[in-house]
Amino acid sequence: MLRTMTALPSIGLLVEPAMERRLRQAVPSFLFTSLTDWLDLAFFDLESSPAAFIVDPLLLPAEHRRQTMERLGKRRHAPVILYARHMYPELAIILLEMGTLGIRHLLFYGLGDQPHAVRSVLASALFA
Repeated sequence: MLRTMTALPSIGLLVEPAMERRLRQAVPSFLFTSLTDWLDLAFFDLESSPAAFIVDPLLLPAEHRRQTMERLGKRRHAPVILYARHMYPELAIILLEMGTLGIRHLLFYGLGDQPHAVRSVLASALFA
């Protein structure tokens, strides 16, 4: 008897390697797909059924950032979580812009990204 196999949806990651390691350690049972750049992120969104996206907004080119983030996850209602390294004026402007797009989930690397905090943000984003 043949059974159809369905892959569990993964979370698309566009973050630096250290950030990815921290996420994988916090929730080892989750499936993550590492993405290399904003085009890879966009194609992953189009060609798969992601559970969510975790994105460092500074890894997106400024000229494509707003449009990419505006469309990301909309087709399948996948939540977007921003994961940023440091808070400084340029990032504050970007985060405010992302907030106007409706992105409400945020992690800071090295500050509030302990395993329990990562699990809490993921639960809030995925099961809201």
